[in-house]
Amino acid sequence: MTTTRRSELAPFIVDLLDFMEEKIQEAVADEASRAVAIGEAAGAAPLLRDRLREDDFMKANFMLLFEHQVYDTKASWWKYLATVDRAEFEKETAGLVGPEGILTLLRTVVAEGPGIS
Repeated sequence: MTTTRRSELAPFIVDLLDFMEEKIQEAVADEASRAVAIGEAAGAAPLLRDRLREDDFMKANFMLLFEHQVYDTKASWWKYLATVDRAEFEKETAGLVGPEGILTLLRTVVAEGPGIS
């Protein structure tokens, strides 16, 4: 079955990364909402997997930098993140969000990539 896409690949991917970062920051800010916010962030992974099939360059970079978060179809990493102790949670999320986090790096890859291959 061929799916008709209504949004361009790069803006769609960036929107998903923004959503994931927003949810992770929500989980950091409010411990009571951590499990739900992380679950919502994890919900973007299947959409990313699907759309990344359209561009080998982006897919390869996501596999290198964000593989467990996007390509683990059982969402084991996300389940771990939702339940780990607070200190480990903060350590894990610090590497994802912020100006030097993986999500920021991935946005740069999407914006500056060679385009659809």
